[in-house]
Amino acid sequence: MEDLDNYKGIVFNNRKSTDFGILVKYPFNPVHPVPDIDTSHVNSRSGDYLVDYGSYQNTTQTFNIIVKLPSEWTRAEFNRQLINWLMPPQMDGKRQYSYFYFDEDENYAFYGIVKDVPTIEWDENSTNLGTGTISIYTDPFYYRLDGIKFTDLPKAGYVNNLDSRETSPDWHFIANGTFILYVNGLPYEFDNMEGEFWVSGETGDVYDASNNLYNNQCHFPNLEPPTLSYGKNTIEITADSSNTIQLAEYKPKWRRLI
Repeated sequence: MEDLDNYKGIVFNNRKSTDFGILVKYPFNPVHPVPDIDTSHVNSRSGDYLVDYGSYQNTTQTFNIIVKLPSEWTRAEFNRQLINWLMPPQMDGKRQYSYFYFDEDENYAFYGIVKDVPTIEWDENSTNLGTGTISIYTDPFYYRLDGIKFTDLPKAGYVNNLDSRETSPDWHFIANGTFILYVNGLPYEFDNMEGEFWVSGETGDVYDASNNLYNNQCHFPNLEPPTLSYGKNTIEITADSSNTIQLAEYKPKWRRLI
């Protein structure tokens, strides 16, 4: 086995790899995302024309691992536990991405899904030692750990996006009546709302815990949910005295390219 100083634990699907006797080689060389750019060449002109779609492709990050089988497990039990840990969670019958990060770096997380079951090569001279790889298919961004959970709206009325990429936060409210969320001066109006609901930054859908949609009670500029640009962003929320807002929070999802 290699020097353990070069291996660290990861947190994935809310479990630590060390719970399974797994350490991951660290640091490692990440695979960087490929931009979606088309090129075209015209004879008699030097240099190609670029069509930049402003997006990036997913990556596959492959990690070398070592395993020290927990004393209470057989190899068969280890394999069952490994599958339970790595298989993606499901929501409404659909598999979902999960955040994962090294316990050595508590600043940024990957966002990905395991598509292929890892294979462990067990040491011929030991019943409890092995090596292998884990490949995780990831979103093209790192996400700051302080931005992947819901938090109160900024009391100062503004927040700074210190990372270089625009984000589309998720929002969470408990409110009765009509109110307006202002983000960078743009009004996002919610009419005659009752109870708890969320706003998806990805789709712009407004929904409750039972996935009932309330999009027809909301009015967004350009029909798009709020975004936070690099630098200073203002966030305010207002309601008439007859309306109540019990909870207003957001998940900013600060991000930067891998």
